[in-house]
Amino acid sequence: MERLHLKPEWLMAAIVMVGTTALTLLTIRWIAPQLLGVPVDLQLVQSSKMLPPFFDGVFRAEDYASHEFLLKDPVTNVRAKPLMEAANGTGPHDLLGFRNTDIPDHPDVIAIGDSQTYGIGEPIDSNWPSQLAGMLKDEHAVVYNMAVGGWAAPQYLHMASMAVKFRPRMLIVAYYTGNDPLESFVSVYGNSHWSELMPDPRLDKSDAPTVGNILDVESSWPAKFRDGGKIRFTPVPRLAANDNQPAAQAGYAIMAESARRIDALAREHGIAVVFTVIPTRELVYAQKVSKEGLSPPESYRQLVEMESKNIDRLASVIQSIPDAHYVDLVIPLQSAAFGKKILYPRMWDGHPGVAGYHVIASALATVVSETLAR
Repeated sequence: MERLHLKPEWLMAAIVMVGTTALTLLTIRWIAPQLLGVPVDLQLVQSSKMLPPFFDGVFRAEDYASHEFLLKDPVTNVRAKPLMEAANGTGPHDLLGFRNTDIPDHPDVIAIGDSQTYGIGEPIDSNWPSQLAGMLKDEHAVVYNMAVGGWAAPQYLHMASMAVKFRPRMLIVAYYTGNDPLESFVSVYGNSHWSELMPDPRLDKSDAPTVGNILDVESSWPAKFRDGGKIRFTPVPRLAANDNQPAAQAGYAIMAESARRIDALAREHGIAVVFTVIPTRELVYAQKVSKEGLSPPESYRQLVEMESKNIDRLASVIQSIPDAHYVDLVIPLQSAAFGKKILYPRMWDGHPGVAGYHVIASALATVVSETLAR
């Protein structure tokens, strides 16, 4: 009987074909098992500590069981509780813990800031991001709010790196001079995650001054205007964030550096950036206080002088950044302070009311609309 002899090259070709077929079948089974008759809902993955369960991270039981408004976070220090209902000038929060009624796939504009941008004390429709959305020339433009009270420059930078994943057309970053300098300092010098932002390694978290209680009657100044308006100004804690002490000035340096890095990040992704600085209400009413001949305490005078200089320096840095846009809020807010509408309706609270947020939104609307139209 004649024996069949396979040539070596045929044998090698057969081995390669069998191996390729097996590898192809394994790949299909891994990527699209349904093509081989394995139902998608019957697939299994090996449990691994290297692969944390996604939905357990999104729907964290401890988050929803918490009664706290702000939750702890190792990077941002605090974050807002997700899926919180609206109540008493807070909420509603979306699944990410931001103050929105929903999460858009690709918002046109993303606002980043602290409680002044969150709009604490007022309904969601009254904060400046919501009012801005209604003022834009593009009526279909979507504005998404990614602000949380207690955040400052390091958190704004971190959130910008998250925001670009939404592929927005623009980021708006709003600094607040009332506490951002000291909160930026404490975050950078107290959280190793942000140590690279230290402007002076010789400083330490303990160099941060004691701010004191914002509700301290003795350090406050009750002012009454001719139109009957009353405000209890609290210049002492605001001065601590704006004086010439190393911690406050380091805080402003951190704010400036965060602006540079946010702009670079945005340009890398083809996203426009608008920066603005929300002043304290003490500075907002400074011209009115002067014109009416009121006699504020020395702490008020010092705050107005130093805060004005700090804003001018920060604005100068931002305006020198390529392609960055800067919107001044001091002039329009100081002008509105002479009007009939109450900008700060709560005597102790440094957060604006509906009218104050309207001024901020109006000041931003023109630049935002023009930039989006390009």
